[in-house]
Amino acid sequence: MPALEQHLENAADLAQAVVNDWGMNIHAGNGLVLSAEFLALNEYACRYLEARSVAGNHRKFSGLTEEAAAREAATQLEFAKAYKEYHERA
Repeated sequence: MPALEQHLENAADLAQAVVNDWGMNIHAGNGLVLSAEFLALNEYACRYLEARSVAGNHRKFSGLTEEAAAREAATQLEFAKAYKEYHERA
């Protein structure tokens, strides 16, 4: 089983994969059969991707604030932990 550090390193790709899987299932009409655990993981993924995007925009245009950097790091860790737990149960 991959360590939490690996999930942290690959968090952006993993989060995007979760969101893509959610979207494909919704588009295919399978939204009602998605587990509560997967839907929770998707929420973590969305929160992390949003925080990452905000932090990236701050880096690019106006300088990264401590608040944006802290939110990005916190949501990245939350997502990585949730992803690890989800896949350990599966």
